[in-house]
Amino acid sequence: MRRQCFRFGAGKMNAAERMRILDANLSYYGISISDVMENAGKGVALEIDTRFCRGKRKKIAVFCGLGNNGGDGFVCARYLAKKNSVSVFLAGVPEEIRTSESKLNWQKLKKTRVKVKCVSSASEIPAGKFDVVVEALAGLGVKGKLREPLGSIVRRLNGLSGKKAAIDVPAPGFVADLTISLHNAKAKGAVVVDIGIPKGLETFTGPGNVKFIRRPAEKSHKGENGVVLLVAGSKKWHGASVFAGIAASRLCDLVLFATARENISVAKKASPEFVVFPLSEAKREMARADSVLIGPGLEPSVSNKKLVKRLLLDKGKKFVLDATALRIANPNWLHKNCAVTPHHAEFKSLFGAEANERNVKAMAKKFKCIVLLKGPVDLISDGVSVYKNFAGNAGMTKGGTGDVLAGLIAGFAATNDLLLSCLAATFLNGFAGDLLKEERGFMFNAQDLMERIPLAKKALER
Repeated sequence: MRRQCFRFGAGKMNAAERMRILDANLSYYGISISDVMENAGKGVALEIDTRFCRGKRKKIAVFCGLGNNGGDGFVCARYLAKKNSVSVFLAGVPEEIRTSESKLNWQKLKKTRVKVKCVSSASEIPAGKFDVVVEALAGLGVKGKLREPLGSIVRRLNGLSGKKAAIDVPAPGFVADLTISLHNAKAKGAVVVDIGIPKGLETFTGPGNVKFIRRPAEKSHKGENGVVLLVAGSKKWHGASVFAGIAASRLCDLVLFATARENISVAKKASPEFVVFPLSEAKREMARADSVLIGPGLEPSVSNKKLVKRLLLDKGKKFVLDATALRIANPNWLHKNCAVTPHHAEFKSLFGAEANERNVKAMAKKFKCIVLLKGPVDLISDGVSVYKNFAGNAGMTKGGTGDVLAGLIAGFAATNDLLLSCLAATFLNGFAGDLLKEERGFMFNAQDLMERIPLAKKALER
């Protein structure tokens, strides 16, 4: 298994990225990581035995790293040792094995007849002849060039005799005759083994969607972590725009706040961090923004409809359309960098179709946008897949909670892919609501939710 930290930037999720998120979501959905690791190692061993051993006793070397990919290798070695002569080489020392599941399987391995050796450099790997070499050094935990000594160890492995097999994905530079992927294929030509994870689970949001989204770099400077333009608020509705703006400000460096003149003083009082100006300046200021949120508390006027259309002409910006924007926008204005966040009635009004899972995917595909249908189970689609969010509760039907969600999406989207931002924000918002329900039942509001978001995010990043 692979549960090492990786932060996504821009770009759609590939199979490896989806698996990283899924791994982090397993415990949340009550699936034992230890059981999954056992299934993974057993399945890999069976594939190796079937393809390379064929009933004959073979000499096999398994090279393991310190993460959960190495843990899969420990289990694999244990099963292969029932019929073969197996040696395990740990790239490091046992004390540095990173997860409890891998540590447990290391202890189990030591009680078998498998030969174990810790190596800190390629020179410590013997030149003996092996029939099969199994690589479990990095898995999905590494992208790009390997650090030493792993880089030189991989080069050494390539020079050993015998068939070469990689668990899940080959470590960078490792030349595998066979790649055995877990749950789904992550490399071209890989064989896939079932490790006991229900197929639909990878479309469920969870802690992994938040844990692996981009975070500010330790040495980053002001302006490097995103700017959000908020186009929202009116004389009649000012609370929605404030909730959205403050939620976004938790995640980005700056919120530019374009609003009705009657709402300017309210916006300035809400947060001194907002850069507030009238709606007429929104188009000009949009050049400074990385993402744009339109709609919370906006007046449904003819002039605002024209403004929304004019803003959406910039197809290079990432847009989030919520609340009033869903009432005044034409779906034909949408494009691939747009996310819409309707509840059921807004969905029907915007798209002229019933709000259901099939139509969520169909409308996302038709208008090349992302659709986030809010409900007891939130549905999110990019027109290719439909993701489901089960986090949240009936206490979140109160006014303002959807505005907090819209602000979170825009805040994440300032430095992340728009789909990833929708998934992360939806789960984070619901998770914060669930924490509040545990403490207060349904006696909480949007203000409480907004204040709980930072603690919820911190808990999910552990």
